[in-house]
Amino acid sequence: MHRLKTRRWVQLLLVVGLCFGTLATTGAVGREEPVRPPEAPAVQAPAEQGGDQAAAKEAELRRQRAASLLGRYGLTREQRDTMSARAAADAALFQRLERGELSRTELTWLGLPNARADRLDRYDAWMEAHPEDTRENAVFQVNLNQDQAFYSLIWETADPDSLDVLVNKHYTLPASYVPELEALGKGYGSGSLRPEAARAFRAMVDGAKAEGVTLRSVSAYRSYKTQKNTYNRYLKQYKQSTVDTFSARPGHSEHQTGLALDINVASSRAHFENTAAFAWLKAHCAEYGFILRYDQGKEAITGYRFEPWHYRYVGVETAKVIMEQGISYEEYLALQPG
Repeated sequence: MHRLKTRRWVQLLLVVGLCFGTLATTGAVGREEPVRPPEAPAVQAPAEQGGDQAAAKEAELRRQRAASLLGRYGLTREQRDTMSARAAADAALFQRLERGELSRTELTWLGLPNARADRLDRYDAWMEAHPEDTRENAVFQVNLNQDQAFYSLIWETADPDSLDVLVNKHYTLPASYVPELEALGKGYGSGSLRPEAARAFRAMVDGAKAEGVTLRSVSAYRSYKTQKNTYNRYLKQYKQSTVDTFSARPGHSEHQTGLALDINVASSRAHFENTAAFAWLKAHCAEYGFILRYDQGKEAITGYRFEPWHYRYVGVETAKVIMEQGISYEEYLALQPG
């Protein structure tokens, strides 16, 4: 299984603004008995306060109480601060902390900003399989689902309409999902995208044209049914393990989001990577909110071959981070706070 080097991971982590403190030594990776804090009154906001003000006060009280409880676990300052912030935002997690249901190992994981509360057992399993690894890298790798084979663990996306939606070999769209769409229009190629992506693509085409570069869409939004037919057609020609390297299974295609498209070509035989159009896109796509989705060297993370023609709209700020650092969308999301 592919794993990124810890040194590379730390460099990426600095880019997105995550700063980890030195981890406290935790001993064995297995679950130890939770440390039971003394009983304390439940935290409640004043009854007379309502709405956002009351919720904010209640969250602040949880943060303060959590900070006090965490002082008994031997965590670092950074871990305590991160965990206190989590407890402030998550009342159920705070209650577990107050009842003493979280072990020191669990709290150490949750003290890492990008740790996911629903993956603690998987972090432990990664460390057992890779005892030489760091906890930071264990969280990163598991967040990337590098501990799972492609298509072996699948979630349906919670919010298909989100601009940040992740669709890959672990996250799927409902078969019935159809986004709001806008035709790209004459002079911009074929197909439709979500309105914000369509506007950005037209602006990108115009920007490229002003510099003597021609861009056009050859494939944009695809329905679940269209992707199913496309995938099944390939299965008649190649074995599934081969098809999975260049075609998404139905429900797993970014094209269904209305945020992705193929530009100028859609075949490796065209060697689009050797063209002036590709060079221009690599240098400027982020300025318009697009990223090169399946870059060279990221096959073990994305599960797809290098596709120099496939671009995904994620917004300018996110696109600039990804393209400037040469990371995949999966890596970017794996580094975000949990």
